[in-house]
Amino acid sequence: MSLLTSTEISRIRDVATLRRGDEVEAHLRNEVHYRGRVEDTAPGIGVVWIRDDADGRRAILHTDEYAIWRIRTVPLQPGLAA
Repeated sequence: MSLLTSTEISRIRDVATLRRGDEVEAHLRNEVHYRGRVEDTAPGIGVVWIRDDADGRRAILHTDEYAIWRIRTVPLQPGLAA
């Protein structure tokens, strides 16, 4: 039996809601520029540091430049699969 999952994507408007290890994407003009896991945040200045999945480098994301989206994979509840 396989585990069925769903992906939830939500826009982050306050980086204080992010936690280390959260998976995020940074969008610029509706294109994904970065995707990775949160390493640190500075809510007072609207900054998130992530480890980029593409090249393993650390990236700094400013919320005045990028739209930040949290990506979560959650298991589907029994009976919800089509």
